[in-house]
Amino acid sequence: MTKRLVLQSVLLLLATGLAMGVRAQVSTVGSISGTVRDSKGAGIPKAEITFQERDTKQSHKATADSNGFYSIQGLPVGAYSVSTAPKGFKTTVTDVDLHVGDNLAINLTVEVGQISETVNVTSETAQVETRSGDVSSLVSEKQVTELPLNGRNYAQLVTLVPGFSPVTQAGAGGAFNTTHGTGLDSHVDFSSSGNGSNENLWTVDGVNNMDVGSNATLLVFPSVDAIAEFKVERNSYSAEYGQAQGAVINLVTKGGGNQYHGTGFEFLRNDALNSNNFFLNRAGQPRGVLRYNNYGFNFNGPVALPGFGEGGKWYRIFKNKAFFFWSEEWRKERRGTTLTGNSPTSAELLGDFSGTLTGPLPYVPHTCTKDANGNIIRSTCTNFPGNKIPTNLLSPVGLKLMALYPGANAGGSNFAKTLLQPVDTRQDLIRGDFNLTSKMSLMVRLSMRLGPTVRTPSNGGTLLSRRLLRIGTNRATVLPLS
Repeated sequence: MTKRLVLQSVLLLLATGLAMGVRAQVSTVGSISGTVRDSKGAGIPKAEITFQERDTKQSHKATADSNGFYSIQGLPVGAYSVSTAPKGFKTTVTDVDLHVGDNLAINLTVEVGQISETVNVTSETAQVETRSGDVSSLVSEKQVTELPLNGRNYAQLVTLVPGFSPVTQAGAGGAFNTTHGTGLDSHVDFSSSGNGSNENLWTVDGVNNMDVGSNATLLVFPSVDAIAEFKVERNSYSAEYGQAQGAVINLVTKGGGNQYHGTGFEFLRNDALNSNNFFLNRAGQPRGVLRYNNYGFNFNGPVALPGFGEGGKWYRIFKNKAFFFWSEEWRKERRGTTLTGNSPTSAELLGDFSGTLTGPLPYVPHTCTKDANGNIIRSTCTNFPGNKIPTNLLSPVGLKLMALYPGANAGGSNFAKTLLQPVDTRQDLIRGDFNLTSKMSLMVRLSMRLGPTVRTPSNGGTLLSRRLLRIGTNRATVLPLS
C-alpha cells in the first residue's frame, strides 16, 4: 500500500510538471537523421545506429528502415559518437557536435568486414543546416567563456549576431546595464532586424526568462561558467517560438558528466588602481570609492549517495545514470557615484541674494499678480530691498536647517561629491540530469538570484532646497522662489 501511494505521488508530480512545462517551453534539443549505405550506395535495411554522448555515456538507439533511412528526435545538446555495425560489415564511427535546435543529416557508409574492425570517419567541413529555413546564429561555450564581458553579463554577446543593435550606444550603461548588477536591476534593450526592443524572447533551458512587465529585463542570469551555449533565432523560425516578434535567444545550461570537475574565479577592481574623476579632481575632492569583487565557483560530476546496507564502500557513484552541476557566483561592489549640481552659497544660506545666484531670486510674498490660470507673473512681484531678506523674517529653525547643508566646493556647478552605491548579489544554479532508460531522461534545475534593488542617485540640477521658513506659533510661511 505504501509503495503504491509513493508511486502515485511521483506520477502526479511528473504529470503536474509536464502540464506546466508544455505551455511555456521551447525546444532545447536536436535531431539527427540520415542513411546507412554500403560502398556501392545501396541502403542497409534494419541497421541499428547508436548515439552515445561522450561525457555522460548515455546511449540512444535508432533503427533504419528497409531503405536504410534512420531518424532520431529529442537528443540533448552535446558531443556524440554515432556508430553502426550491421552484420557482415565493419563498425563505422563518426563524431558529431549537436547544438540546440539542430536538425543534422549524418550519412554513414559501411565497409564489408568483421564487426571487430572499426572505421573512424572524420570530416573537416562544417555541418550545414539544410532542412530548415530559419535564420539563426550559435554563440558557443568557447565564445561565452573566453570573450571579455563587462560585469560577466552574457547578454552582451548577442551584439555579435548580424542585425542586432542596442537601443543606445552606451553599452553597459544603456541597453546592457551592468552597473546595477544582473536580474531585474539590469536591462537587455536591443532591436533585432528593426523590431521593437521589447519584442524579443529570452529562454533558459526552454523556459521563458523574461520579466513580463517590461519585457526588457531577465529574471535570472546564469553564471557565464554555467552556460553550455545559446542560439539566436533571427528570422523564419518555427511556430514553437510564437512568443516573440523579434529574436529568440535560447540558452542551454551545462550538465555534469562522469568525471568530477570544478573551477573557481575572482575578478576585482579597486580605486587604488584608478585615476580621479575630472569633476572631483577640479573640486579638490578625493577619488570615489570602488571595491569590486566578483567571485564564485562551479562543481559537477556524477551523483554519489551513501550505500547503506550494501557492504563495501560507504558510498555509491551513479556513473552513466545521474549527474549534477552546481554553480555559485557572488558580486560585492562599493562604488562611489559622482554627483554635481548647485548648492546655496554661504551668503544665500543667511538670506543674502545680492551676489552670484545659484538659483531663482526670492521675492516678497503676496506681492505678485496672477494670470487667468492662477499662475504667478514673476515680473509683477516685488523683490526684497537689495535682494536681502530682512533678518526679522528669517526663522531661527530655518537657519539651523540651512546650516546642515554642505557648502559649495567647486566652480560652475558649485557642488561635487561621491555617494557610495552598494551592490550585493548572489546567483545560484543547481542542475540534475538523470538517465532513466535509453528512451527517457529527466532534467531538473533550480536557478535563483538574491540581491537588493539598487537605486542610483540623480545627477545634475539644484541638489539642495533653498526655501527659508518663517515659523509662527500655529503656521509656517514659505518664502517662494520664482
